[in-house]
Amino acid sequence: MSTKVPLKDLLQLKEQLDEIVFNYIDTSQKWEVAYSKLDSLLENVTAYYDSYMEANGDKPKENTTAVLFLNVSYKLIYFHTISFYHLKETNQEVVKERVLELLTLAANCIPDVNKENHIAYLQEIAASFEEISNIQGKQQEFEKLNLERNSSIVDCFDTFSKAKNLLLK
Repeated sequence: MSTKVPLKDLLQLKEQLDEIVFNYIDTSQKWEVAYSKLDSLLENVTAYYDSYMEANGDKPKENTTAVLFLNVSYKLIYFHTISFYHLKETNQEVVKERVLELLTLAANCIPDVNKENHIAYLQEIAASFEEISNIQGKQQEFEKLNLERNSSIVDCFDTFSKAKNLLLK
């Protein structure tokens, strides 16, 4: 992201995300409130990205701001998806497929997972994937694929664009 975009805005988004996750997912599991608040944050993050793309015409370059943006984004995609899943609480195959696709996209938005040591989040996403897919052993396979993939910044922004389009449907 460009230095024209205030880093403090991203830091505020990160703080808001952390607060929502703590208050409405980890502590109380108020899925409807979490989903609503995360949906609002998602709109802010996608607007931020869209305005960058409109102004610059190309994906952000690798720098601290881009990495922070992706760190906020993959967590936001993950928690938004989990909240959506718990709100639906159905066995509808279409819901499961969408959730599994979004979980995959969230994991693929983790920049340089080996360098940035995001293993704990990758494991959490993989565990959710296994639980929702109901396929024994899927967690280890999911983790291994993502560790081998070790997405670059450019790959992460491509994946974020796909996730953004799917989430805003």
